[in-house]
Amino acid sequence: MAATAQIDNLVFKNIATDSCPSGYQRDSLLRRIHAEENGKMLVGVDAFIAMWLRLPKFKYLAHAINWPIMRGMTGLIYNHILAPWLYRRYMRSL
Repeated sequence: MAATAQIDNLVFKNIATDSCPSGYQRDSLLRRIHAEENGKMLVGVDAFIAMWLRLPKFKYLAHAINWPIMRGMTGLIYNHILAPWLYRRYMRSL
């Protein structure tokens, strides 16, 4: 898999091996998904929505979690359960 990938104008980098964007620390980037879109850094659920909107089979999911109540719930689940679990799993794999 390429270290850097791009879907439309959304850029994804493997910051475990690539350099970090200016102004960001590697550890904070590893703790939650980040994506840069048009020069703006998207974090967490916003990054997922931006990515999924560009993937035909995931557009419906992006629209579903973009509803205000769903966005809040998915944000809580991602930020407090899924992201910490993924980060700990990644750190154990080193």
